[in-house]
Amino acid sequence: MASPSVTWRGFAPFLPVAAGLFCIQLDFFSLGLALPTIALDLGTTVTDLQWALSGYMIALGALLIPAGRLGDVLGRREVVLAGIAVFGLSSLVCGLASTVPLLVGARVVQGVGAALIMPSSFALVTNATTEQERPRITGMMLGVAGIGTALGPVVGGVLSSTAGWRWVFLVNVPVALLALWGGRRLRTSRDETAGRDLRRLDWAGALTVVGGLVAVSVAVDDVAAEGWTAPETWVPLLLGVLLLGAFAVRETRAAEPLVRPSLVRDRLFVVLLVAGTLANIGTVVFVVAATIELQTLRGLSAAAAGVAFCVSSIGLAACGPLSGWLTTRAPAGLVMAVAVLAAAPALALLALAGPLPLYVLALGLCGLTTGMGFSLGQVAVQNVLPAERSAEGSGVMLTALISVGGLGIVAASAAIEAVGPRPPTTDGVAVTLLGTAAALLLAGLVALAVEWPRRTRRTAVDRERVTS
Repeated sequence: MASPSVTWRGFAPFLPVAAGLFCIQLDFFSLGLALPTIALDLGTTVTDLQWALSGYMIALGALLIPAGRLGDVLGRREVVLAGIAVFGLSSLVCGLASTVPLLVGARVVQGVGAALIMPSSFALVTNATTEQERPRITGMMLGVAGIGTALGPVVGGVLSSTAGWRWVFLVNVPVALLALWGGRRLRTSRDETAGRDLRRLDWAGALTVVGGLVAVSVAVDDVAAEGWTAPETWVPLLLGVLLLGAFAVRETRAAEPLVRPSLVRDRLFVVLLVAGTLANIGTVVFVVAATIELQTLRGLSAAAAGVAFCVSSIGLAACGPLSGWLTTRAPAGLVMAVAVLAAAPALALLALAGPLPLYVLALGLCGLTTGMGFSLGQVAVQNVLPAERSAEGSGVMLTALISVGGLGIVAASAAIEAVGPRPPTTDGVAVTLLGTAAALLLAGLVALAVEWPRRTRRTAVDRERVTS
């Protein structure tokens, strides 16, 4: 077993990459509480500023798969550093923006930078570490990113009410500069079986998957305002489904596909993908539900709600190191199954908690259990796939987590509003949380049923080797 000092020495070279992930998490989780202040300063409404969130998420979710393959081809360090530079520069533009269109456009560019950073960051670790040290170091990277998650709500509330909302973005700039300076020393890696000629990249696959994900995301983002039957919803939704179908067909025929068809035939990868995605839906559902519960139903101020959310953020932050530690002691699929199972009672407790202290405790448990889906997915997938195509697996995993998570936000909001009269009621929040808990309970049981026989067979084989 590696000692803490050995693990730290192994992790230290990747601090610049972890800093990039920290910026992404801090920026995303701090912006929500700053939106009312931004709207007031720019003379608009919070509703009009929603595209500052949506545009970022659409760009990020749509570009993860081609960005991951780009890192495999051009070099992971080069792509990560390019992403950090794009993210830092666009953060500066966001902080200086004086109009809503400029702010939204810069946020979209931020999403592009984040997409370049995320898949290749984990692939860099995979290709520079041994199988034994990899889970711990990946978990430590996620832990640093988790600090950004934990600090986000507090930083967003404090900065927007003191120094000003622009510092929510400007704080990224010095961190990005330090990450760029330190990242120059990282050893790069790439898929040596691929040429460096970008003309060999699967551009048809890239266009169909990006177009499909963008169209679906736009349709879902507008459904709350337009409804499911409006042309503004079903036309882009149908187009997106057709493009994603075309992408699936294209990948079976491309000489160098963005996503190899064999990936979806890997049972462990599929278990991690599905269970992790469902757990991440649990995360977005409890965040949406808690936001409504704390501010609309319990009447807390934005600052007080941010402090309450900090407890759940701490749980989310702890998931990275914890998932790295657990996967060195038990099979990743089994750990994922148990984590999903544990998320069900946490969500049920949040639905039924009355006193505020108990509610805040339930928030922390929800963050810790549902957040394991995201962390375990990133930690485990690095040991599931060949190292030379690890960014591909991260890209697919992150696309599912982020894109389907966006659908979860819309579904949770719609479900809460569907129960009882408007505005949202306690019953609507409780029913939504309990329904999600039931779905996670079922998913955890299925994942456990799939992974337990696999663990039993592996134990039997190990014992046979010892006795032979």
